[in-house]
Amino acid sequence: MNANRTKTGAATTKKRPAGEQSFSRWVAPPEVGWPKKAPRIDIKFPILGFLMESEMTGYDIKRRFRDPIGFFYRASDGSLYPALKKLAHDAMVTMRAERHGRRARKVYAITPKGREHFLRTLREPAQPIFVYDEAQVKIYFAHHDPETALHHVERERRFAGAWGSFLERLLQDMKSHGASPFRTSMVEIGHGIATLKAELFDKLMVRLARDLRGASPARNGARNGRRPDDNHDGGGRASGSAKAGAGTIP
Repeated sequence: MNANRTKTGAATTKKRPAGEQSFSRWVAPPEVGWPKKAPRIDIKFPILGFLMESEMTGYDIKRRFRDPIGFFYRASDGSLYPALKKLAHDAMVTMRAERHGRRARKVYAITPKGREHFLRTLREPAQPIFVYDEAQVKIYFAHHDPETALHHVERERRFAGAWGSFLERLLQDMKSHGASPFRTSMVEIGHGIATLKAELFDKLMVRLARDLRGASPARNGARNGRRPDDNHDGGGRASGSAKAGAGTIP
């Protein structure tokens, strides 16, 4: 039985041909502790945070989620109102009905219990970041269609550049209106990340295009049963087909 295990182990560790040594075969080592599910902040925490500032209606709170917090946390109407109902049930907020003419509205206010819960949660360590990025997932698998990677990288580069410019304007507007330095610092982080991503994708575009150009003659030679250096004649001059193939992306 041990002999069989040894034989199996030898088979699995057998050196692959050079062409098969590819990043596409890399897998995460077992010691990498991926979370079983993505961490998610409880929507009740930012709701209480807004109510720490003043009383608000549900519509007011929904509008506040469109403030700069919306750049790193999104809330849907389907989760907002059930959360307010739960907070009221747990005595963390109060709700009173007000009528203005024919319109009725519900006004929410935080309670001492809600303040205590908010401050306790505020002091707890934050969960590590976990990002869902469809473009990066597609780029990861783009060795099956290399030109697709260039298209995704270019789109991401343009978006990151435009997003960085928008956040820069927003930051200036927030500072001119005396926004909290803690809030402006979060927009500064977003602006820095967007600017860095644009620069990184710019460099990645150049490198991927260069790598693809370099891989093109090798692939063409492999299809024709020749090695890349077989494209040269006896005098050391590159053949016409090799010259034509150089500089093109497959």
